[in-house]
Amino acid sequence: MQYFISVFVSAFLVFQIQPIISKTILPWFGGGASVWTTCMLFFQFFLLVGYVYAYLLTKTLRIKTQVAVHLVLLALGVIFLPFGIQDIHNIQAATTPTWGVLSVLFITLGFPYLMLSANTPLLQHWFSSDANNVNPYRLYAISNVGSFLALISYPIVIEPFMSIDGQLELWSSIYCIFVALVMWIFYVVVTKSKSQKLEDAKKLVNSKVGFFRLTLWFLLAALGVVLLVSTTNALTQNVPPVPFLWIAPLAIYLLTYVMAFSSLGLYLRVIWLPFFMVLSFVALLIYFIGGQFDFVTQLIIYLLILMCGCMICHGELNALKPRQGNTTLFYLFLSAGGVFGSFLVTFVAKESFDEFLEFPLAIVCVLVIAAATLWWVRKDEVTQSNKGHIVAIDQLFLLSIGSLVVALLWLLVFIKLNSQYQQYDVAKDRNFYGILSVKDINEGEVSERRLIDGTTSHGSQSLPLASSPVPLSYYRPGTGGQMIIDELSNVKNLQVGVIGLGVGALAAYGRPGDLYTFYELNPLVAEFANRYFNYLENAQADVVIKLGDARVTLQNELDNGQRNSIDLLIIDAFSGDLIPTHLMTHEAFMLYQQHIKASGVIALHISNRHLSLLPVIIHHSRSLNMQMMVFDTPGGGNEHDAQWVMLSNNQQLNESPRLMNKRTPVIRSQYQSVKWTDDYSSLLPILKVLN
Repeated sequence: MQYFISVFVSAFLVFQIQPIISKTILPWFGGGASVWTTCMLFFQFFLLVGYVYAYLLTKTLRIKTQVAVHLVLLALGVIFLPFGIQDIHNIQAATTPTWGVLSVLFITLGFPYLMLSANTPLLQHWFSSDANNVNPYRLYAISNVGSFLALISYPIVIEPFMSIDGQLELWSSIYCIFVALVMWIFYVVVTKSKSQKLEDAKKLVNSKVGFFRLTLWFLLAALGVVLLVSTTNALTQNVPPVPFLWIAPLAIYLLTYVMAFSSLGLYLRVIWLPFFMVLSFVALLIYFIGGQFDFVTQLIIYLLILMCGCMICHGELNALKPRQGNTTLFYLFLSAGGVFGSFLVTFVAKESFDEFLEFPLAIVCVLVIAAATLWWVRKDEVTQSNKGHIVAIDQLFLLSIGSLVVALLWLLVFIKLNSQYQQYDVAKDRNFYGILSVKDINEGEVSERRLIDGTTSHGSQSLPLASSPVPLSYYRPGTGGQMIIDELSNVKNLQVGVIGLGVGALAAYGRPGDLYTFYELNPLVAEFANRYFNYLENAQADVVIKLGDARVTLQNELDNGQRNSIDLLIIDAFSGDLIPTHLMTHEAFMLYQQHIKASGVIALHISNRHLSLLPVIIHHSRSLNMQMMVFDTPGGGNEHDAQWVMLSNNQQLNESPRLMNKRTPVIRSQYQSVKWTDDYSSLLPILKVLN
């Protein structure tokens, strides 16, 4: 019993801390999807190091010594539990975002996470030596159940009701309880004689595994992780990377492990493989025009693709796993493959591709590696077959050939569609924050240059580029942003702060003597705005661009005694569907209020296909005691619909006849007031499809 409880608790701890620590550091690095991708690399790598440690421990020491050493190191991990993590959040300022994330995780969590990662293979090894004729993979199944419950319990039970500090304290307390459980196992091991069973266990471990089987273990494990991380990235290209959108794919990933390794025979090749062949073409659709679907449809399609692909990978792993012994070696290769998969997405893909190719490549690789696995299994079974196995072997042959044919056809269709999608490209590049491209669109009456972040336009300019450009899209004359700036034209030397640069279109409204300060997270956006658009170059106002996360920059300025006395603070980080939620929390708005004048204005551009931010802003207007105006400007078929919100206590502005005439009536009682804080923010109350 002690083994089952211990492996469940350790797995629960390993996966419960992942959303907790990732959410904690998310706003420090801009709130983008790559933060979670990098966290996944850290978790996978330390899982591998833990498995290497477990493998070496079981190979070099007697079991009593193994338990003693592991118990001492676990107890030592109490010293390094993640308390005071808020004190080191400035580490990212001195390094690149990827290494900043990894450094923070290593300092705050590295040692205890390493010790926890080693528990499943160690406990399974000890269990094998302590129990006769008992399937050791029962512990692996329990481990996966513990991991799954840790993930699904977080958004339901933990996140809504506990602060981040409370979550970290709870996790640390459970870790201490786990150390006590390992002490119980140590007591059991010491008080029993296991000499015969230890000898049997060593015989099991010494059995040999072929090179090709090891290679398949590695590749199938790597492919499952590539599919997991790339699907998560794809999901969070168009919606905020909140914990639920990390947890749902990871929970599906773990669920496929539970299903594949169960004794229920849930992995049937004749069902899952053809189903994935069909889904692969649905993946093409979601890849190229996913932004046209509502959030729920996108979520269902992506999770179906992930579930089916991972079921194939993990089902084949179950078929290839060692029947006796070599469990630590098996876990070692699984973990090494997982690290390799995370490394491919986190580093190799970003350096090698200027577009989001890892997701389609993962799709086609599932088909190709499945075909190779089936071919090898078929060849292996042919040598041992009798007449009763002929039908099954022929079935493997057909599935293998079918997978290759579909993979080839799929690849040809993808290349054709991708070439058409790229025909408008002027420039494209990729970094930690995403994929940025510049496209020249010349269709019918439309002739303009657009800045595209992922699949969403972040600004445009008419072609040919003029010396006095007129803003287009969400910033065109007549939209809320332009009208608010125009109403403040009587203010001499207007001080404007803009969170989110885009193409710099708002600078076109500046006058001599004005100062426009843009806060931009992504240095690539600043480079493209200056190189391919000329709003900034031709602006009459003075323009300053401050690179880095706006909230971090503003907080640092405040800490240094600098209050910016801004007349107009424009928050324009939401023109795409990806919302940095840390810029919309109560704490963020308290910070904004300290940087604007008493008569200052906060203007928010909140156009969004999937989310309605009005309920969140209504709550902020009440808590800050500021008047609110909403301006909805229809696009009329040729432009984007634009939605702007103004918060201000400037009586002259609030009573402006023009603004009063153009505002959109809002009955606040029709909207649920939604409070977002740094500790908790839920998408459900603001999803348009659900409200």
